[in-house]
Amino acid sequence: MTPIVIFVRVSKQSQDYERQIADINAYATKQGYTVVSTIAEKISGAKRNQDRQGITELLTLAASGRIKKVLVSEVSRLGRRTSDVLRVIEELTEQGVSVYAQNYNLETLTPEGKRNPVASLLFTLLAEFARLERETLVERINSGLEQAKRRGVTLGRPVGSKKDNATRLEEYSPVVRILRQELSLRQTAKLADVSVNTVRKVKKALEDK
Repeated sequence: MTPIVIFVRVSKQSQDYERQIADINAYATKQGYTVVSTIAEKISGAKRNQDRQGITELLTLAASGRIKKVLVSEVSRLGRRTSDVLRVIEELTEQGVSVYAQNYNLETLTPEGKRNPVASLLFTLLAEFARLERETLVERINSGLEQAKRRGVTLGRPVGSKKDNATRLEEYSPVVRILRQELSLRQTAKLADVSVNTVRKVKKALEDK
């Protein structure tokens, strides 16, 4: 049975990646693959590879020789920076690990372990489309903000809405418990399923208590 890793990503903490996992798991079961690990990230795809714990974990797993394929729902799950996505695919290819994009039924390596030239071209195009899609979205958001400012709309938190320390500590009590175990900010964020920035604010609230 082919050992594989499932790789999923969403951009925001409020988003859910369970649907991605379920769909890919169903495909893996149908193909008779053995799922060695499921790597899930909640981080912007625009982040650099070195800033993404999931990508680091994926490449480490590939280097260990324990997997033969990486299954993603679509190329943009690997990232939205073309150069970084292609760098990940190249490193995986060098390790003999194929990347399969479920939405296009596309794979970087042939069954014989050779590079798939058609897939290489399409993955490059798809990665570039993902980058352009994000840039277009950012431009639209910025344009909307500028229009709102011109209309006199006040942006940001309403005055007086900033959370006080007691409220923050009560809302993020799981983070408080984990922080008291003297783990790092990144470890705490992963265990509590929140952003590192949130952990940093909770830690400051604890110190100011």
